[in-house]
Amino acid sequence: MKEITFTKIDGRELSSFVKKLLPIDKFIFMKIGGDNTMSSVYLPERDAVKLVKQNTSDIFDGQVDDQVKVSFYNGTKVVDALSHFHGDINGRIKYSDIDGELMASDFMIENEDLTINLACSDPSLSFMEMNKEEMSRAFSTDSSLFQFDLLTTQTDRIKSLFSLDKDEEVFTIYAKDGNIRVKGTSYDSTVCSQHGSDIVKEEDSTVVIYKKYLNLLDKENYQVIVCSNKVVFKSLDTDTVLTVAVAMMAED
Repeated sequence: MKEITFTKIDGRELSSFVKKLLPIDKFIFMKIGGDNTMSSVYLPERDAVKLVKQNTSDIFDGQVDDQVKVSFYNGTKVVDALSHFHGDINGRIKYSDIDGELMASDFMIENEDLTINLACSDPSLSFMEMNKEEMSRAFSTDSSLFQFDLLTTQTDRIKSLFSLDKDEEVFTIYAKDGNIRVKGTSYDSTVCSQHGSDIVKEEDSTVVIYKKYLNLLDKENYQVIVCSNKVVFKSLDTDTVLTVAVAMMAED
């Protein structure tokens, strides 16, 4: 058993990182170390995939040359544990080398007055990590039809329109006459004006997605790339990307 020591952990940044993952899954899988600390998480059907990255030095102050896999059964417990600290936090990760991968068994956060040990789970028991090819395919925008910037205020407005069609599970995004619009059974509203034309084919400029996916977005501004088979949300504020599948609607 080996150990990594952090002379300082930014509890607020670590908590924020974990909270980004919780809307999709309470099981948290992280790779800590190197230049970036990162995590990918997805719904069971893999119809929504989220990738979160952050500079390791923004969260952890310590030397971690190789990535250590850290997993928690319940990320809410991690957030709760961090809330018990105020000011600087120290930390330690106990890990083992298993088949060439560094796997954490314990993640301890502490200061002079308090130590909390967050037991880590074996990620292979509860999480199947997506490989590079799967990740590349999930976030590819080769089939882009059009794109636009979506501000937090615009996201809130779209969600407010959903109440007009409470029984509907989906809504439509489409581009028309230089505008990006959303449409439901009871509403048809302009979201923003499109600057330049990224539409490939006018007849392919409409997609339908599930309302529930908007709840997976963080309170951030996004670049939205609408593709024929998915919609990719790239945060303009952090290194976060969410991709969601379009809904397959029955032919009339």
